[in-house]
Amino acid sequence: MPTVRTCELETFDYRHVRLLPGMLQQQVARTRDVYFGIPNDDILKGFRRQAGLPAPGKDMGGWAARNSAGIFGQLLSGMARLACATDDQPLRDKALALFEGWLDTVAADGDVKMSLYAWEKLVCGLVDLHLYADCEQALPTLARTTEWAARTFDRSRNAANAFDFWGEWPADTHEWYTLPENLYRAYVICGDSRFKDFADIWRYEGFWNQFAETCAPEGVPPVHAYSHVNTLSSAAMTYAVTGDQRYLRMCENAYDYILRTQCYATGGFGPEERLMPPDGSLGRSLELVGDQAEIPCGSWAGFKLSRYLMTLTGHARFGEWIETILYNAIGAALPTQPDGRTFYYADYRLSTGAKHYYWHAWPCCSGTYLQANAAYHDLIYFKAPGALYVNLFVPSEVDWNTGDNTVRLRQDTDYPQSEAVNWQLYMHQPSTFTLGFRVPAWCRGASAIVNGERAEIRAGSNGWVAIEREWHTGDHVAIRLPMDLRSAPIDPQHPRRVALVYGPVVLAMHEACCRRPLLMSAGADLLSNLVQVGPGPRFRVTDTRPERHARFLEPLYTMEGGWPYWVYFDLGGDWLY
Repeated sequence: MPTVRTCELETFDYRHVRLLPGMLQQQVARTRDVYFGIPNDDILKGFRRQAGLPAPGKDMGGWAARNSAGIFGQLLSGMARLACATDDQPLRDKALALFEGWLDTVAADGDVKMSLYAWEKLVCGLVDLHLYADCEQALPTLARTTEWAARTFDRSRNAANAFDFWGEWPADTHEWYTLPENLYRAYVICGDSRFKDFADIWRYEGFWNQFAETCAPEGVPPVHAYSHVNTLSSAAMTYAVTGDQRYLRMCENAYDYILRTQCYATGGFGPEERLMPPDGSLGRSLELVGDQAEIPCGSWAGFKLSRYLMTLTGHARFGEWIETILYNAIGAALPTQPDGRTFYYADYRLSTGAKHYYWHAWPCCSGTYLQANAAYHDLIYFKAPGALYVNLFVPSEVDWNTGDNTVRLRQDTDYPQSEAVNWQLYMHQPSTFTLGFRVPAWCRGASAIVNGERAEIRAGSNGWVAIEREWHTGDHVAIRLPMDLRSAPIDPQHPRRVALVYGPVVLAMHEACCRRPLLMSAGADLLSNLVQVGPGPRFRVTDTRPERHARFLEPLYTMEGGWPYWVYFDLGGDWLY
């Protein structure tokens, strides 16, 4: 088997973590039901028709009008991961039935009649069927179709540029630079060098190398945002397979560049689906376009890169983007509908935004929406020998095997509606280990009380706050993460163009109709213009002049579809009247 770079932390790999009642559990349950309800015959219809087989069912339409190839691998992946995480045998059976039905349409030589773009997603789906659905035929099938792909795909590998923003020309190979990640995953699982050899061909050295020595490279072109963040997961897997520190450094620097220059306060990125030059273009995008960020795909890419960096480095700081995305991007998205209507773009325009569905059914974001929902289970807790770490403060529980003991940690919390997080521990016998947690970068004055006594807490060199002691069943830990209201400027060129954030939550001013947005004079204090209503993230705008209606700021994730809102404000600007 191949030698793989040892991780500093491990996830629970979609096992032993359960969501408890709360907003995320509700979202995941709804997602499961929608995707489980898509008839298998509809998903397989295009493949069967293409193979000359009987093709019952309905055409899915939209991006899946000819067949579902563009999202098929994502459906297999998301169903396998979610079924494993929730121990959902019917969902696992559905994923396996889809695989078997599709396999009947594959030619003996492995020709799956897919573009490189669709095939890359298929690779992920087949790897995940093997890992999470115990599908014995998944990797042999992947080996067969990899041989076909190696004979078939054009290898021009032209770098993306401002015109061809995802490397499509000359032979429809767009997003070719995302291929290595899942091929390397297959290689790590089984040691088959065919997967590694083919992955090596598609490394995106030209783009990655911009971040080899700096987190502030000059001249990054306005290329396709999602796939150029997604390719960094291929760089991370290149590091895992080769051990070459350059690739890890590239990922860390790129992460810092993205968060510093590309992200809105929500964690979303990519207006017009492009990376922006750090010259004020991000701030200007709020004036010019309504497609500020590709939310499900961008969330999936951000989740993956952050998870790779957390596990490979052991550092807590890479959990920040995960939390931001969780509550303000994918957690604030409209749910995918049974007919394929999908929330694609976030709208943060200064002239008011609203949540709307994409105009085509079953786009790429319908696949990543399922994958990102499943990923919640794999981002809450991390582990290392003798240590359990809490990254996200989510109602949930985890079972962790340490030595000959099994420890269950249960989190009860209304976070981010509340600052309080409570942990209860259960175990067969007393055990000494480290219990760590991430204190968000915005938080000041975090505290921990263990069995009624205040614990001294401070972050270590890896950023985790750690409590090491002998633990017993029934032990209780009360964490408090004080939240405050703050402004988040869009970029240095627009210091007064801000979003308002409370703790991890981006606020939106709802009913942006017949109302003025929040305006403030230079130097004015936020708290003199906003009054908190109740204990959670809800604020009323104080009136400095007579207003027809009360104006409230509430979490963006509470905004319903079609409801007008403001997320960004020109605090020192003028209004119409």
